[in-house]
Amino acid sequence: MAAALLFFNEKEILVKDKSSGLDLFKPYRVDVYNKFTEDRIKHLIQEHVIQKGIDIEEILFNSNEGILIPNEIYNPDKKEDYFTLNYPEIDENKSIFDEKIDAINAHFISTRFKWFVNFCKENMPQTPMMNSSKKYLDRVLGNQKEKSDVHVVLKQNTFDLIKLQNQKLFSFNCIEYTTVTDVVYFLVAHLDKLPKKATHVVLYGREEQIKEIKVLFQKIKALSGLLLTTHSNKELIQFLS
Repeated sequence: MAAALLFFNEKEILVKDKSSGLDLFKPYRVDVYNKFTEDRIKHLIQEHVIQKGIDIEEILFNSNEGILIPNEIYNPDKKEDYFTLNYPEIDENKSIFDEKIDAINAHFISTRFKWFVNFCKENMPQTPMMNSSKKYLDRVLGNQKEKSDVHVVLKQNTFDLIKLQNQKLFSFNCIEYTTVTDVVYFLVAHLDKLPKKATHVVLYGREEQIKEIKVLFQKIKALSGLLLTTHSNKELIQFLS
């Protein structure tokens, strides 16, 4: 059976074919959740996924908020306290979830919209749910051959910045951005904080974002000497699959 991944990026629902990375239907934007929205999502999944014999293998949440807490200091009863230290204003329509990252013995804490969690539990109860940032960290940190110093994963309103040192995680940040220029200057600032100079950046994003970033890497002296490896969102789907 063909397989797909369902993404929810807090504004849009996307279902992508695992092998090709292509959308199975036009991304459905959700500004307000109501009965019409619920029925429309059900119809899209039924018509474009289920009726075509495609199985939604996993549900991935792209959250605008995310932090890592080492297991040594983690208390599950206080996950809300950890989170609100970094994000004091949490949308009342969201819940806070924690997920274990075994490779670094840490917990990834993020948010999910309550209505979509309930929708998935009701309509796809057997389908596992996970934060996409957590899944990416699992893939990178679980790969013993991974030698890339810095990873940048561009999302709709935020980007993940993952910094490695000696093939181990140095830090993880989920950062809000407006333009690609914001991303590049955040990157420059963070590279200065690494004990060991970075030599390689891996970046995932849309084609137009990648083109703009390549130009900026050539123009900015602090980045011009770095090896930049870019990947499309299609390749991101395949990496997470």
